[in-house]
Parts: sequence; C-alpha cells; structure tokens
Amino acid sequence: MDAGFWTSQNALLGSQFAMDTVSNNIANINTVGFKQNVTNFQDLIYQTTSAGTASTNPIQIGLGAQIASNSLDLSQGSIQPSNVATNIAINGNGFFMVQNGPASSPNYYFTRAGNFSFDGANNLVDPNGNFVVGWTASPNSTGSGYTLPTNPQTGVPTGTAGPINISNYQKVPATASTYIKMQANLDSSSSVNEYSPATSNIGFNVLFDSNGNSLNVQPGNNFQISYDGGQTWHTYEYTPSGSTSQPNTEGFSTIGDLVSSMQNDIGPNATVSLNNGQITITNNGTQNLNIMVRPTSQDPSFTGTASDNIKLDTVMEALNQIVLPGQSVNSQTLNTASHTVNAFFYDSTGAKHNLDITFNKINTNQWSYQATLPNNDGTLSNNSGVINFDANGGLDPSTTSPTINVSLNNGATNLNLLLNFWNTPNAAYSGNQFTGLTQFALPSNTTFLTQDGSPSGTLQSVNFDTQGNLIGSYSNGNSYTIAKVAIANFTNPQGLAQVGSNLYQITANTDTPQTIASKSYIGVAGFGSRGTISPSSLEQSNASIDQALTNMIIYERAFQANSKSIQTIDQILQTAISLKQ
Repeated sequence: MDAGFWTSQNALLGSQFAMDTVSNNIANINTVGFKQNVTNFQDLIYQTTSAGTASTNPIQIGLGAQIASNSLDLSQGSIQPSNVATNIAINGNGFFMVQNGPASSPNYYFTRAGNFSFDGANNLVDPNGNFVVGWTASPNSTGSGYTLPTNPQTGVPTGTAGPINISNYQKVPATASTYIKMQANLDSSSSVNEYSPATSNIGFNVLFDSNGNSLNVQPGNNFQISYDGGQTWHTYEYTPSGSTSQPNTEGFSTIGDLVSSMQNDIGPNATVSLNNGQITITNNGTQNLNIMVRPTSQDPSFTGTASDNIKLDTVMEALNQIVLPGQSVNSQTLNTASHTVNAFFYDSTGAKHNLDITFNKINTNQWSYQATLPNNDGTLSNNSGVINFDANGGLDPSTTSPTINVSLNNGATNLNLLLNFWNTPNAAYSGNQFTGLTQFALPSNTTFLTQDGSPSGTLQSVNFDTQGNLIGSYSNGNSYTIAKVAIANFTNPQGLAQVGSNLYQITANTDTPQTIASKSYIGVAGFGSRGTISPSSLEQSNASIDQALTNMIIYERAFQANSKSIQTIDQILQTAISLKQ
C-alpha cells in the first residue's frame, strides 16, 4: 500500500511543475516575443502481479505519472504596430540573432523579440545591449551611395554576418550628374501657347504671329516692297528649299534668305537685320527712306502669279513708313513654336546648376535645340542641334541623344552630360518612337524629367522593409539599403534552450552537428521557410490567459485529488495499525 504514497507524491510534483509553468506563462503575458511552455505528462513504469496468459489478461499496477516534456509553443503571436522605426517582428518562422562577447569568438543567442534600438556607438542592439546580427553594405561603384550584393538563390548577402553598426553610413558624398532624361511634347498645332521670336534659320512655313497663330505661308506666296517711294518694286516669293521661284521674283525660304535679299535690294545706305524676331531697316544715309509694302495682287504690271497671304502681308506692312536718317523701322514680330525644358544637374561638389533646353520649330517636322546655362555659371559646347519627327509625331529612329560638354566656373570637374531625348535606358530608339520627345497637336509640356546626380547628404532616418533591409534616408533625397538583419531557422526549434531575457540558445537537439558547426541555419527573411518582416511592429506574447487560467484550475484539482489520495492511504494505514492494538 505504501506504493500509493509514492504514486500520489509523483502526481503532486507533476502538478506543481505544471502549475509553475502556467504561472510563468501568465507572468509573461505582456513580454514581447514570449513563447509559452506547454507541460505534457506520461505514465511511469508498471508493476506486474500476474502476467497474461492465453486466456487471461495481465494484472498490472501503475506507479504514477511524470513530466514527459515542457515544450515551447512556437505558434505566431499577434503583431502590433509600433511608432519606433527599429522595432520589427517576424511574421512566420525564424529567430533574430544577437551576439555578445569578443568579436573573435562571439556567443550567439536567438530571440523573437524585435524591440531593437541604436546605442551611443550606432550599434543596433536589443534591450540587454546584445548586438543584432546581420550584414552591412559597401560603397557602390561610383562612391555616391551603398550597395548590398546578395546571392539570388538564397537572398543571403555575400559578405560575413556580424553586428550591425551604422557609424560609417552617416554621410554620402555628392554625385555629379551624367544624364538628363526627359519626356516632353512639342506642339505641332496651327495655334500654339508657347512661342518665341524667330531666328534667321527658321523657315517661313512654320512662323506664327504675335498671338500664336500660324501665318500659314504656302509655296508661291509673295508680296512687294519699294524702298524709293514706289518707283521700283521688288517681289519676294516664298520658295521652299530645293524649289525655284517665278521669273522676276526673289525667292526665299528662311528669314535669313529674305533679310539677305532685302539688303541687296535696299543698297548701301541702309541696313536690314533681324532683331528679336523683327525685320529691322535702319536708314544709314542722309536722305529719307520711303518704304512701301503691298500685296503682289495690287501690282497691275506683275506678269506672274500673284499669291497673297494676308497674315504675312500684315506682318511686313509694319515697314510701310518714311524712315528719317539715323532712324529704324520694324516689321511685326515673326514667332516660332518653342518649348523650354527647365532642367538641372549637379556637379562633382554637389552644387546644383540650372540648364535650359530650348526647342524651336524651324521647319515642318523639324526642331532645333539649344542648351544654355541661364545663370551663366559656366560654358557649354556641343550644346545645339536639330531633331526630326515623322508625320505621326514620333521621333525619327535615327535620332542620337547628344552629349553636351560642361565647363563650370566654380572649379568643379568638367562634365559630359547626356541629354536623353528618348527617355530609354540606352538613350536610343528601342522600338517605340513615342517614349521621349514627341510632336503631337497638343500643348507643349514636359511630363517627365530626371537626372542621376545628387548633392552630398546626411543620414536623416532609418526604417526596415519586409525583407529585413535597413533603409537609410538621406537629406539629399536618396535612400540606400545600408544593412540587413539575419534570420535563423532550425530543423527543431523546440530544441532551443531558454536562457532568460527573451533569449534562446542552441542545444545538441536543435539541429544537425553539421548545420550548427557551419552556421548554415543563418538566412534572411522571405527565403526558404523563413517568415517575412513586419516593419515598425512587435510580436506580442502568445500566452493565452484564458487557456492558462483553465489549466491552472485543472492542475489545482489534480493536486487536491492526489493530496486526498495520500490522506486516504494514511487513514487506511492508521486503521490497520489500530487493529493490532
């Protein structure tokens, strides 16, 4: 009968152990990343009083229960948002790694608690000061930022894992621009909102008046000018390049052609020039200059085909004046469709410079461009040229994006700046004519503009992404991955030993000796069976107070029942003793 004492005693010890476990679970109900323990029991050996035979069952007496295991419950805890950028949670399998001890022989621990912060030395640490393990980035090839190369199959960075320290990532140097990439439309309409005074190389067929309306000059349009009060008339006729004008007329294609013909006709005592889009006649002689302008159709003696253009006549009739010696007279302004892309770039010191790229329509489906420094802070070369479009408004596939040469006054390194008119990675035609510059009958505008330079910057803030990358945001507007946290995962994570302070330690039953020795349990979030990272969040304890209180009642009842068993056996023994008396 005394065996009943020991059977009940074992049960009492087991209930006490389970009660201690539940108490610990309840105590850590608010502990970040805590994983509750679950107590499991198993029966002890049995005393056999009669072995079974072919016709009888064995007679056995059990000797009680014992603790089979006190297992970790690694189920996911709820994830709660946090206002701290360095707080992270694992959504799925895996553990964060932390280390302490000497760098040559560190002690590794594992935790689900991601309530990290930076210490005074810029180390990422847990609340106990242990260093969070991961990888840090290296300067990129241009020296202007950082890069973290990874193995594409495993996602693991190619460097060696160690403590995350961001002391070397507080600043980034300036980066000189190498290109300006743009997407813009140049208006092909007969009425435009953007226009500017025409230059001498622009054809009359693409000119606009002072209201932005096309002059609509057609081949054969002509007008007459007299420089001596009507005694002699000169007929000027628009003749596109490659064509021939009528007899007794002077053909012109561009404004420069017309100015040159007028100069030849007016003689040495006057000067004909183009100033801010206006044809100017200056009287250099001592006598009045009597200029008269009329449509060709008003000349009864003209034997050719008179082709009047009222808008063109109106522009030129502003010259219809008597010009005194030393005085000048101007036509109305001749304008061309234009658009200016207001770009900027950075030099090697990080200084920002404005760059205007002005496009002027010079002929049908043809525009000139010229890049200028509006602040006169340097000089440019190879900064002008001509581009062509097809009838559908697409950029000619043979167009080459130009590279302009920039020499600055502040002592910065000279630049070769690519103007990417195609807005493509290789700055050239890639099968689509409409990726960059276009010429549609829509208002001129710039819809996309970027460049690759930046000023120097200082680290302003950090945050994690779902892959565990630590992203540094700098004052120059750039962001770089400067570190990545390691995530450990094991074949048998329940084999980890709890050592307090939310930490676990590897045991011989956690994984194979080869895995433990090679540290191949180290990986990154989102790869293999490892979970992802929830940024600015913390995983809460997975201990359930409802379950814990229920278990506590069960263990209490078990303790009471086994206590009663001992009392009952004691009374039986007392009765047996009293029989002897």
